[in-house]
Amino acid sequence: MADTIKALREAAAAYAEAVRTTQRYFDRVEDTDDPAVLVEYATLAEREKEAAEARRDALEAAGIEVPSIEETDSDN
Repeated sequence: MADTIKALREAAAAYAEAVRTTQRYFDRVEDTDDPAVLVEYATLAEREKEAAEARRDALEAAGIEVPSIEETDSDN
């Protein structure tokens, strides 16, 4: 169980850091028309996506599953 908790913490920390890195990137961006800005953002967005997937995998491995916030109840 300790290994599972450690994996969850590490995955959550990696995801949080990926998001913070993107936030810091936008703190320093001045020209959104620069093609290099889009390229770097695409790289950061991919890292966030990979970190989110790793976090989700760690949660599933720990037996923690939550319905996606993207899922909707069509009966409402």
